[in-house]
Amino acid sequence: QFLALLNGEDGTGSSPYYTMAAKADRQAMRIRAAFEAKGCAMLFDSPTNQQFPILPDALIERLKPEFSCSHTQSFPNGMSAVRFCTSWATSQAEVDALLGDIARL
Repeated sequence: QFLALLNGEDGTGSSPYYTMAAKADRQAMRIRAAFEAKGCAMLFDSPTNQQFPILPDALIERLKPEFSCSHTQSFPNGMSAVRFCTSWATSQAEVDALLGDIARL
């Protein structure tokens, strides 16, 4: 199964694995751009499907009931870095919902 994902051809000139990974990366870049547009710093410059915004702890608590994120690092000023991770299965609608909430911050 993995050989087919890695070595196969999906009709785009790429392997299915690459195509799925690229989709996850694009979704993550949308999330990153939304946080940066709101002035949020990023813990790392990550070109991957994982993004690490630094947010006020109170804001993280507001996002957690609806969106999955993992605590990464605490800072002494009531801020923390969290990890948002997309996958091949992350839908446009899920990212749009998060972007909507970020826009309302």
